Amino acid sequence: MELQTLAPKRMLDKVAGAGAWIGGACLLVSSMLIVIDLVMRKWIGWSIGGSDEIAGYVLAIVSAWAFPITLLRRSHIRVDVIYTHLSRRARIGLDLFALVCMGVFVAVLTYHAWQVLADSISFNAVSNTPLQVPQWIPQSLWFAGYVFFLVTIVVLIACAIYLIIKQRPREVSALIGINSVEEEINEELVLEKDLSPTNQALAAAEK
Repeated sequence: MELQTLAPKRMLDKVAGAGAWIGGACLLVSSMLIVIDLVMRKWIGWSIGGSDEIAGYVLAIVSAWAFPITLLRRSHIRVDVIYTHLSRRARIGLDLFALVCMGVFVAVLTYHAWQVLADSISFNAVSNTPLQVPQWIPQSLWFAGYVFFLVTIVVLIACAIYLIIKQRPREVSALIGINSVEEEINEELVLEKDLSPTNQALAAAEK
């Protein structure tokens, strides 16, 4: 079984990718809203009101939903001064240990996020602003992001253990390890190739 054919991993990629695109669009809209608000304040002396509050909600929600795709793309920063000099088996052990530690941390974080949401629901909390936003709405989306992040970690741990049992160390490294210099270079080359004007023109012509 190749890494790309792992059904749970493929499903996580789809959900995380959709969350990243939606989050990016929300960030863009909130940024435009702030710009419009600033321009109106400067030239008209009138404010939309609440743009900063909405941007705060969006930033918190998008941040929570960005963690899973960052983990799936192996983009979290790690100190690899010693790591790169170890054997593959030792690196896999460290990768799995790091993932388990992250899972414990995120589980605690998710639990406290639920406590915040539960309190807001229990007390019918609303924001202390003119918008009077019910806090359970943004907090539910924020909490859902952490839940999906935790699910992502658990699934990756299960997939890694499965690949270890099947004695597929290369695929384990490709799943939870650190990107090598060669992999990063190849990713940049592929991205540059995809974004080149010629390739974009050819893709548009094919459509």
